[in-house]
Amino acid sequence: MRKRLIIVAIVLGTIAVLVSGWVAYSKSKYPYGWSHCCIILMMNALEQYAGEHDGRYPAGESSPEASLSLLCRSNYLDPGTIRGMTVPESTVRRIFQGGGLLGPDSCGWQYVDGLTQADDPRLALLYCKQALGHNGQRTKDGGRQVVFVGSGGIQWISGDRWPTFLKEQKQLLLTRSERAKAGAPLVSGVIELPDGTHIDSIDCSCTVKEESKGPNSSVNGTSSGGLSRSYLVWYQAPVQDGYVKHTLSFSNLISDPVTITFTNGIPDTTNFVFRMRRAR
Repeated sequence: MRKRLIIVAIVLGTIAVLVSGWVAYSKSKYPYGWSHCCIILMMNALEQYAGEHDGRYPAGESSPEASLSLLCRSNYLDPGTIRGMTVPESTVRRIFQGGGLLGPDSCGWQYVDGLTQADDPRLALLYCKQALGHNGQRTKDGGRQVVFVGSGGIQWISGDRWPTFLKEQKQLLLTRSERAKAGAPLVSGVIELPDGTHIDSIDCSCTVKEESKGPNSSVNGTSSGGLSRSYLVWYQAPVQDGYVKHTLSFSNLISDPVTITFTNGIPDTTNFVFRMRRAR
């Protein structure tokens, strides 16, 4: 019996050591716990919000975190994602259930308030306040993912470049254009029906034929479905030097081709019209 008790004690002691080691390892690797507050979902929600609010990202509240909360209040995101990787989900849910908005201590995302889709795509829009990876793990080099304005997408900024990156961001914010601050499109368009009526949206499915050519890319293709806002409002130049040609068709109507030429990112026109005619 004594030997059995000794064996049991050794086994239990070994398990305790292993468990303690695993807890210490997990705490070291995941300082705020494992999570999947997906930055891709954050980017998609921000772009969707801006697309439905005249090119403006969430803004106007008492803090950047409070402005970011509008994504959740407007049902673009859930509390489990907007909390970031450093704040418990229960804390965020309690704030929203009480009718409040998030603040610096209740949101793990660093959000840049007041930007628009017309801003420089080199400007950072959102990143984690701590150097954590996609699932909340501590990154080896202190780097992190960053969401950039519009076509800038998501990029990884390494830890050794982080201080320089922050300095560059400060400089870019100081040199924002008036167009960017106003959120004004670079180019905007309308649809002109055969009777001369102008509309900026359609309820039926449409087809867009696209041809574009720039110094580093060339596109020839056709897309079908709903009319994307990107075909009528451009906040950034699709090509730096080159042209973009679009032809729109829906129902039994087809437009004359619309061609816009860009030189150094500047379009040869700021307005265009899809003039629809009966398809032959």
